[in-house]
Amino acid sequence: MKKLLIILFVFTSFLIKNECYADAIVPQASIIKTNSNLYDFSKSYKTSSENLLYLLLAAINEHHYLIEEIQFQTGSVLFKVATKEFLASISTKDGYNSFIKIVPIDNSYNFSPAVIQKIHTYIETNNGIKFQKLI
Repeated sequence: MKKLLIILFVFTSFLIKNECYADAIVPQASIIKTNSNLYDFSKSYKTSSENLLYLLLAAINEHHYLIEEIQFQTGSVLFKVATKEFLASISTKDGYNSFIKIVPIDNSYNFSPAVIQKIHTYIETNNGIKFQKLI
């Protein structure tokens, strides 16, 4: 009788999948989602569009995001943060003001707003830097 109970215990504990033995899935930092404010995606700066493009590339590099594609003529940058892809496009308002817009590629706006806020904060902090072409 004891052997039968031991066999039943072993059978139920190891062969039948129980919920208490399931692996716990811990969310990564990139999976934690919050709703972002749509007004945070675009911003105007008092600098040329070329200088803003270089500031954007420096901000992406500073935060260790992965740059996938750069279009210098159109002023757009495709970059990746963990598993989420973003498109940053720069346009010129006039000679002294430029406009930047950063949007997710998959049109899903459920992600951490810190991704875009870090880029805007870096650009605002270093906006006084003027880039020059080296010959």
